Amino acid sequence: MAEQQKPEIKVKFIKKKGGHAAAHGGAWKVAYADLVTAMMAFFLLMWLLNSADKNTKAGIAGVFQDANFFNSERGKEILANHGKGILPGGRGMAPGPDGDGGTDTASDSPGAAAAEEEEKKAMEATAEAIEKAFQEDELLQAFQDQISMDFTDEGLRIQIQDKAAQVLFDSGSATLKSYTLSILKEIAKELGKLPNRVVIGGHTDAAQYANKAYTNWELSAERANAARRVMESATGGLRPGQVRRVTGYAETIPLEGKDPKDPQNRRISIVVISAATEAAETKHQKAKPREGEKKVEAGTALGANPEPPKH
Repeated sequence: MAEQQKPEIKVKFIKKKGGHAAAHGGAWKVAYADLVTAMMAFFLLMWLLNSADKNTKAGIAGVFQDANFFNSERGKEILANHGKGILPGGRGMAPGPDGDGGTDTASDSPGAAAAEEEEKKAMEATAEAIEKAFQEDELLQAFQDQISMDFTDEGLRIQIQDKAAQVLFDSGSATLKSYTLSILKEIAKELGKLPNRVVIGGHTDAAQYANKAYTNWELSAERANAARRVMESATGGLRPGQVRRVTGYAETIPLEGKDPKDPQNRRISIVVISAATEAAETKHQKAKPREGEKKVEAGTALGANPEPPKH
């Protein structure tokens, strides 16, 4: 019997036509997202430029015209007077207290600027009062040329210097002369009226001791501390807690233009520090936990048990 032939099976592939989305995929979404992002950036740029004053706009235009614009006199003027950023209260490009760029916005406020101006006026009035006291007192008149006052980045600095004929301390010791007591007490009376705290420093010349067990470091520190005791014990002098720091500098900071062995390098410096300086010092002196300590604190905060499991 002849074999029966099996029916032939034909497989037919049917291609279904997709809609519009199938033809183009999802690429249109990416393009649309890019368009929206670009439009947002454009309108943000327009808003910032509208918020900028004419000096800021001049600075921006100058950079596009000349890459070294801010090195020119006009550029330096704009950067100095209007370099705080485009928006009001902006940080700008000036280094901040943390060294990461931008100034402290709190100090840029009108109230803070007015407070700093009032503080400086009070310090200037104190300096004038000290000068007047030394002019009117017959004993202190002889020491006017040994007192210098100026302003530094920290605040008002008062320096009492040695002279070959009129030294502040006994040679090689921290024992004050009788007239040095009068000088320090008179200065303390005026500084005690200020709310600011003070930093007292002792300085020596470069002459070294034959005995290496006692150096200019010990001498300068002891002299600064002796000055502190007198100024705190004076009637109407420095208030308790008004002294922030007492430091011995030895011969490391000679007077500008003076030979390190010049007698005038032997001096007591008293700096009335500004509120901004003290705030910056306090901020930088705050202890920061190490990386390992941070992890332990994080684990404790999450309720983790830092002790190993007991078996």
